[in-house]
Amino acid sequence: MKIFCIGRNYVAHAKELGNEVPDEPVIFLKPKTALLKPHLPFYYPEFTNELHYECELVLRVCKNGRYINKDMRINTMMQ
Repeated sequence: MKIFCIGRNYVAHAKELGNEVPDEPVIFLKPKTALLKPHLPFYYPEFTNELHYECELVLRVCKNGRYINKDMRINTMMQ
C-alpha cells in the first residue's frame, strides 16, 4: 500500500505552527503504519503536553488505476 499525502495546503494551520507557507502544496508519502487500525485505541506519549490533531481523509483504491473501467472513474460518476 502506498499513502500519498498533500501537506501545507491549509494556510491558517501552517501559520499557526510557525511553518513556512509554500507556493504549492507539498506532496509526500507516509507508511501504512500511519493509519489507525479499526477498533483499537489510539495512544500518545505521556511525556508530551502538546498534541496537535488533524482529520485526514483517506481514499483507498483497491485496484491499479490503469485497469479501472472508464464508467467507474470518479470524474464520470460526478457528472
